[in-house]
Amino acid sequence: MPALSPPLPPPTGAKHGVNSETFRSPPLDGSISVPQILDYHLAHSPSHPLFRYKPHDAASIATGYKQILWRDVVRAVHRAARFVTRKVEESPVQAASPLIAILANPDFPTYFALQYGIIRAGYTAFPISPRNSPEAVAHLLHQTGSTHLVVGNEQALRELAQSALGLVARQHQRASAIVDIPIPAFGDLYIENDVDFEPLPPMVTPDFTQTALILHSSGSTSFPKPIPLTHRIQLQWCRNVAYGEMDLSREVMSLHSLPLFHAYAGMTSSDAITAGITLGVLAPSASLRTPSPEDILEEAVATGCTLIANVPSNIEVWASDPVSVAHLTKFERVMFGGAPMNPEIGDTLVASGVRLQNLYGATEIGSACMIIPAEAPGDEWNYITLSPAQTPYFQPQEDRTFELFLYPSELISILLVNTEVDGRPAYATNDIVLRHPTKPQKFKVVRRADDQIMLSTGEKTNPGPIEATIQKHPMVKKAVVFGRGKMQNGVLIEPTSGNGIDPTDVEALSSFRNAIWESVEGANTVAPSHSRIFKEMILVTSPSKPMAYTDKGSLKKQISINLYSAEIEALYVAVEDSSQTDIEPPASWAYTDTLIFVRKVVNKVLGHVLQDDDDIFQSGGDSLQATWIRNTVLRALRESGVSMMKLPQSFIYSAPTISKLTKYISSLSASGPSVVVAPDYVEARAKEMIAMVDKYTVNFPAHTPTAPAPTSEVALLTGSTGAIGSAILAHLVTLPSVSRIYAFNRKSKNGPSIRQRQLRSLEDRGLDVSIIDLPKVMFVEGDTAVPGLGLSKELYFEIRDSVTFIIHNAWRLDFNLTLSSFEPLIHGVRNLADLALASPHPAPPRVLFESSVSVLTTALTDWSLPGSVPERALEDPRIAISMGYGESKWVSERILQIASERTALRGVVIRIGQLCGGSNGSWNQSEWIPSIIRSGEVLGALPQAEGDVSWLPASVAAVAIVEMRNSPYTTLHLAHPRRTPWSLIFEYAAKSIGAELISFPEWFARLEASLQSDEPQVELVKRNPALLLLDTFRSLSRKPDVPGPGREALSMPVLDTDRAVEVAPSLSEKNLAALSTKDIDRWLRYWRKSEFLCVK
Repeated sequence: MPALSPPLPPPTGAKHGVNSETFRSPPLDGSISVPQILDYHLAHSPSHPLFRYKPHDAASIATGYKQILWRDVVRAVHRAARFVTRKVEESPVQAASPLIAILANPDFPTYFALQYGIIRAGYTAFPISPRNSPEAVAHLLHQTGSTHLVVGNEQALRELAQSALGLVARQHQRASAIVDIPIPAFGDLYIENDVDFEPLPPMVTPDFTQTALILHSSGSTSFPKPIPLTHRIQLQWCRNVAYGEMDLSREVMSLHSLPLFHAYAGMTSSDAITAGITLGVLAPSASLRTPSPEDILEEAVATGCTLIANVPSNIEVWASDPVSVAHLTKFERVMFGGAPMNPEIGDTLVASGVRLQNLYGATEIGSACMIIPAEAPGDEWNYITLSPAQTPYFQPQEDRTFELFLYPSELISILLVNTEVDGRPAYATNDIVLRHPTKPQKFKVVRRADDQIMLSTGEKTNPGPIEATIQKHPMVKKAVVFGRGKMQNGVLIEPTSGNGIDPTDVEALSSFRNAIWESVEGANTVAPSHSRIFKEMILVTSPSKPMAYTDKGSLKKQISINLYSAEIEALYVAVEDSSQTDIEPPASWAYTDTLIFVRKVVNKVLGHVLQDDDDIFQSGGDSLQATWIRNTVLRALRESGVSMMKLPQSFIYSAPTISKLTKYISSLSASGPSVVVAPDYVEARAKEMIAMVDKYTVNFPAHTPTAPAPTSEVALLTGSTGAIGSAILAHLVTLPSVSRIYAFNRKSKNGPSIRQRQLRSLEDRGLDVSIIDLPKVMFVEGDTAVPGLGLSKELYFEIRDSVTFIIHNAWRLDFNLTLSSFEPLIHGVRNLADLALASPHPAPPRVLFESSVSVLTTALTDWSLPGSVPERALEDPRIAISMGYGESKWVSERILQIASERTALRGVVIRIGQLCGGSNGSWNQSEWIPSIIRSGEVLGALPQAEGDVSWLPASVAAVAIVEMRNSPYTTLHLAHPRRTPWSLIFEYAAKSIGAELISFPEWFARLEASLQSDEPQVELVKRNPALLLLDTFRSLSRKPDVPGPGREALSMPVLDTDRAVEVAPSLSEKNLAALSTKDIDRWLRYWRKSEFLCVK
């Protein structure tokens, strides 16, 4: 066939590939089709990467990721084309135009090769979402006339295919004509070092009006509709990215959460074909896992992605975690689409330095926005910039808004023309938009013109069938589904006359819900899984506040929802932490009883029965249902009196089958009230820790002296703006031997500068603020996790050539994160070691690493050696297993210790115990001791405990750390050598704030009971921040009343400090007295001055 005639005009955007040595932009004028563009890349961009992934053995790879080049991808496409052609030719029924549907969810590279292999073979590819029901799949197969069906290997997919084919057979008598083809594996298509590979013959240019690919709609209003893409339309999709303003050939886009059957993934892969974008994907695997939001971001960071796009619900999860937000600030764009984002969260992210970008498109029209504007939208993040290729029509509405229509044009074909505007065919988006006041191509979506409800997950709900089914119940007058921008739907019910209830009456509400539940379940059976209504999401109107109606008796839906906006918001808040309360905890947490319990929970939440080894997510589960399962398990454990490590949000993702959940839960809770960690869990965590140590202890550079010994000391201090960092800086400037101090901190993102942050920190701690202007202090912005510390070459070389010791103080204090989230910080430790080894001095700079008593997590409960914990290296990772924070410190300790063994580097690990208020009493109010003292004012009581404490003032700790820079020992402990009785501190504090002194278990019971207050939880926690550490205090309340040998109060381990006292004069008996009431007075004055405590 000839090329497209007339040829398409050249796009008006940025030229892709200008900044790349490996990518050459393909012709986009219609001279060749998309499958021919792939062959073009085999010839012209063979060494350019299309895919990047973090392999299962990432620790053994220097970069931490692997890449698949265009050469290997196109060869895989050719192998897939041969595979499909062979299967078609072997079919018992021959079709003139084979149409090959795909019902599978393999890894992205495999799916890509298969889909484009089908098209390269001259057939039509039809990817079908496995989340469809059997009826929907059967409908799609019949409507399109599919001749073949490639099916995934998972049992759930095999059953879905069999059910769908059975329906086609019964309803249309043609199932025998649909040939079932097993999906090829990754290793079948991507073959390394295949010297015998032969490419297919050059492809004949296809008829551009021929269908190349079929997509389908979401099926939110009825069965999903097939949407055909001709070769012309497929090429136009690929052209859209060429109307952007950036060369994207060196960018890496995270697609870790999206399968290729998802329309957005299809659009993005089209962008990659045109612009040379590399796609970050999950590692090829025979069993593809469903990643949690945490997994997605971790994978994106690990693969060096510069762009990330996701649904708002995942971005909102990341927004709640400061470490995740810090990662997000490093992306060139964080893009979202398909659903509205919470405006407050979006504003907060942008204020934190995140470059948000709103996307816009649909299966029927492809991507309709610009990919990507040169400048981030900043505060206008919620506005969408239309692609210059689009021809919009904004139809005015009554409230200064517009309904958006899009016209087809020479540049853009509309797949589904569903209306006419001014006599021209058009696509009605059904979006009501608000246009930008000064930029006509920008707008933001404010609501839907139809009834569809867009959830924050990107899924759509058609409320009509759900409401109609529920309204058939005789007790229901009207039902209105709500949920725009939320993770799940709810329904507002107005009872019929005589069936009204007081919705604040818990028993009456429960009874009403139970009475109509059969009708709600009936609605759930016909609705998509994401649209299911849970019983707890049924809201009943009050007789005193009926729904709103017109004079003719028609329901005013939106006004009715607005009437109950406060109740709806309160319901969502309540449901966030709620669970399936009608499922009783098991009689015991032995394996068999736990298995029965987990089966009930999973099967009830999912609404159908799973086999014990079925993957929850492969069987229709989603993030909402994962949350319900987790909450139900937690509620049952707590009702049973079991205290355990807090299960993370990703718990269900880590153990996604009934069997794995049962094993994990029963192992954790096997010993009742005590914390028990399953052996296989311990071994898995230990292996991960060792693997991370191995990853960062390979190929240390050799130290090569080239300069004489320095005549003065030069310090590199990381994290100078923190509490201990400020005190260290304040002491360093007083030392005549120190001629320069590089105060190294993370880069400021739209916030106070380093100098401003340092000034505030010094002021808060009563330290000399004038030191920030001293010539010897140089503030440096950078990132230890990146090569060259994120500095200019000139500054990096200056620091390398002059520094004589490094104090690595900066670290993220967050006990909820896993080890992988700390990897950038661990990478920073290695980078600092490399910096020291690159020094030209006769001896490399000493690296002092501030570790923590948290590496002794296991020692807190199971330190088996007699006496105190010695000042030595801890080579067994199991001692630190529990929190990612402690695990990360252990990994970093080992990196320095191994570097000291293998190279000329001399690292000093300083394990720091509990620090208390400094010279002016300043003590971070979020820590556990200040939280306890604050609780005394709220509860009227403070806890008593037997034994001593070794808390060290932060100002003393800072001096001691500096003194340790010349230590001959590689491991030191920083704690008060002269311990103080817990009773002395808390008896004095109790008297000072007017509280009684009670046992720790009694105090904890009173704290836990305070949760029953009617006060809003946000205000309750603000007034009593100890509630934020409830799990920690629950664990401490179960410690023995009298600590054993080698134990402090609350069974904390005693740290040996003999070596520390030897090298740090500030810790000597002559210079440091035991804590006294004077210290406590300083703490109390500071907390009262900051209004943390009431002023006396």
